[in-house]
Amino acid sequence: MLRDASEPSNDEQIETDLCIVGSGPAGISIARELRGNGYQICLLESGGRHPERRAQHLNRCQSTGYPIQLSLSRARTFGGTSRWWWPEGTWASRPLDPIDFEIRPSVRYSGWPFDRAHLDSFYERAHTANELGPFDYDPGNWTTACTPELPVAGPEIESTMFQHAPGTFDSRYDELVRSEDVTLFLHASVTDLVPDNAYQCVQRVEVRRDDGSSFFVRARIVVLAGGGIENPRLLLLGQQARGRALGNNHDLVGRFFAERISTGSGFMLAARQEAGFYDFHAARGTHVQGALRVAEKVQRERGLLNFVFFLLDRPAPVMSPAIRSIATLAKETMRRPLRTDLPSHLGNVATGLGDVAATLRTYLRWGAPAKRVLMMCVQGEQAPNPDSRVTLGQRRDRFGLPVACIDWRPSVGVRESIRASQEVISAGLRAAGLGHVEAMLGDEHPPALLEGNFHHLGATRMHDDPKQGVVDADCRVHGVHNLYIAGSSVFPTYGASNPTLTIMALALRLADHLKQRLAEARGTATAVPIPSNRSDRSRMGATREPKSVGEENVMIPKKFHIREIIQRRLRGSR
Repeated sequence: MLRDASEPSNDEQIETDLCIVGSGPAGISIARELRGNGYQICLLESGGRHPERRAQHLNRCQSTGYPIQLSLSRARTFGGTSRWWWPEGTWASRPLDPIDFEIRPSVRYSGWPFDRAHLDSFYERAHTANELGPFDYDPGNWTTACTPELPVAGPEIESTMFQHAPGTFDSRYDELVRSEDVTLFLHASVTDLVPDNAYQCVQRVEVRRDDGSSFFVRARIVVLAGGGIENPRLLLLGQQARGRALGNNHDLVGRFFAERISTGSGFMLAARQEAGFYDFHAARGTHVQGALRVAEKVQRERGLLNFVFFLLDRPAPVMSPAIRSIATLAKETMRRPLRTDLPSHLGNVATGLGDVAATLRTYLRWGAPAKRVLMMCVQGEQAPNPDSRVTLGQRRDRFGLPVACIDWRPSVGVRESIRASQEVISAGLRAAGLGHVEAMLGDEHPPALLEGNFHHLGATRMHDDPKQGVVDADCRVHGVHNLYIAGSSVFPTYGASNPTLTIMALALRLADHLKQRLAEARGTATAVPIPSNRSDRSRMGATREPKSVGEENVMIPKKFHIREIIQRRLRGSR
């Protein structure tokens, strides 16, 4: 069923079994998995069917840390940021690696409550549900005579791969709207999670409209699936409203915020060009792309973070510092706060005008083709950093609420770990007679910009100990029996893979848990009761009768028939 947030009357209360805040990949996956089981599901989306400028304005943030791109990294619309996936509506699929789940002595705060094997069945279900290729990420099963792996000798480096799935989650719209047990509200901006007096339960979810009016959703279970920034912001808004935020007894909500780190990190000069596997290409009915990485055994021994290195075919003049500076300046204009190394970049451009001209001639196909190189682009994790965080900013949105303030702080030593990993790869390539890496990260001046891949992670992290995490292993907020969080904000560590496949695997796992809780509630009414709020029914669609002498106020829900209202008034006047 489809409804617009403008339809419910002011202060109306809607009762449901499950309320999901956000219709991105996580929220949609949970709703699809639970529909058809006899539960009423309310899916709240702040935007519309398609991206709208007015909804996007609610994503405006402040940034006070390392420069980060925020204007294009989130979409308030059905399907979430999947609506902006590139290239051509595809998304990169790869599970996290086994090492990502481990407690690593060299990586403080590392470790998940379970290992990678625990998620494998959910990864496989996510593949099936989203029409991905086979759940198989062994590069040897995807190579052909035309796209072979690099024949790297030795155990220190290895190839890995990503699948690229077509389409976006927008395609799930029709099936959810047609579902009798799913009500999708568009233009429904959640502004508050109202707790009980003990802060152990979400009693109702407030939905605000542009005219300032509200309606409320009262659910047995609430799931926040608003994304890596909005999830912690929604929790923190309670701090402003009541001086206390749900799940924040240990000041962890918003901490450990991370971005998936990416940057151009060097150039592979190959003795022979055999990199077809590492380009975006078709295989086994889908599209894949290979990458190089340091073997996990070596990562453990040397205390390295987890990275993958893509090999991108480029004309040789792009190795010039002038071209790197032009690319960096173009990216920095979209990031806030602005950095102050403009003079150094302009100096590189001025002294490398010949390389700029050669690059232009290559891309415009003027003259002889330029020599080609393989540009290495790194993607990977930072170590969890509690000082990297989401807080509430000074600016306000149109509802008068503080916007999110992002203080992104890439962990100390991340550049050194990238450089050390690249040196391992260069040594392995040289030993195999395949070439070597030049212009590594750290050789450039000024330092390369560390980019974020629009993957917002970690700010409501998972840990069994409430002193170290916001949610437990079931993704339930510690101390709040009916509030769960879905999405990449629960990741304790971040890995080198794009997060969407893991988001969906965790969403399916959470859906199984919610089925069990709701089934128990159906069999035993007190297991997950719809929270009551008798102390303040007026805000949930009730009208207050005038107080009669010797009689308490009578609370009359708006849904009562007018005859009952008249009868109650007559009784009150006797």
